[in-house]
Amino acid sequence: MEKKYGAEVFGIDLSANVVEIAMERSPADTKVQFQICDVTTIQFESESFDVVYSRDTLLHIPDKFAVFKQFFKWMKPGGKLFISDYCHGDCEHSDKFKSYVAQRGYVLHTVKRYGKMLEETGFVNVKADDRSKQFIRILKQEKAQTETAKNMFIKDFSEADYNDIVGGWTEKLGRVELGDQAWGTFYAEKPL
Repeated sequence: MEKKYGAEVFGIDLSANVVEIAMERSPADTKVQFQICDVTTIQFESESFDVVYSRDTLLHIPDKFAVFKQFFKWMKPGGKLFISDYCHGDCEHSDKFKSYVAQRGYVLHTVKRYGKMLEETGFVNVKADDRSKQFIRILKQEKAQTETAKNMFIKDFSEADYNDIVGGWTEKLGRVELGDQAWGTFYAEKPL
């Protein structure tokens, strides 16, 4: 975003590992800043950001409405919000899925409910899209690429790591194909 659009970028994550990797991958001349912090507790000045982006992380946060209110406060008028996140399907959920969600501590909503929460926060032009079909394609592609590079993967990591990753993708594919799990993208704007 900095390179393509000249944007000032401030990235946050709870994981020191993720922030360290991001810093390693950033060009030496970047002005992108990274910080290890919790989005539920960090404070920014009102109207600090033109864009807020979150990828597949809010599933861990029980009170999404409170986080959306923070995003709204931090965004400048006319600011844009883009989120992708795990959701649950509209169907009756399998016991296996319920157990998985409880074990992970996820707090999932339907794509429609997620969009409604953004509207209730005050965002306008909200678009809540179920991208589960695209998610299935991505998962199959990533799984196939990893399976093709199995020997190299095991050499760099371990066979147990390989089995965990491929097994995880297989289970996730099953959950999405059954309609238990969904993947949504959400776009919204702060009114001018």
